Amino acid sequence: MKYQEIQNESPTAPQPVDRMLGGLVRLGKICLLLLVVPVVVEIYKKPLAEQNAQREKLEALKTQRDALAGTRDKLVRQMDWIKNDTAYLEMRARDHEHMHKKGEYVIRFE
Repeated sequence: MKYQEIQNESPTAPQPVDRMLGGLVRLGKICLLLLVVPVVVEIYKKPLAEQNAQREKLEALKTQRDALAGTRDKLVRQMDWIKNDTAYLEMRARDHEHMHKKGEYVIRFE
């Protein structure tokens, strides 16, 4: 295969009308870009704010869940102690219910 170089005969200078139309097309592209960018930003701004609010709510709920799980674990341990440990049950009755054994005197200092 033989390759041949083809040259344009003589470049002609663009006509004033062609230059003006080219300039108008460029101006139109710039105006379109200036109109499209704010619209795109406005479209994505609201969902982004909603996502951030939902993330904050999720973090608050996770914190609350962890606190409630700690409380639940504490209550489960106390239930286990009440069911199985008579020493804890006696201590709980004396301290929280102000009970005492027969013939015993309790003196409390506050």
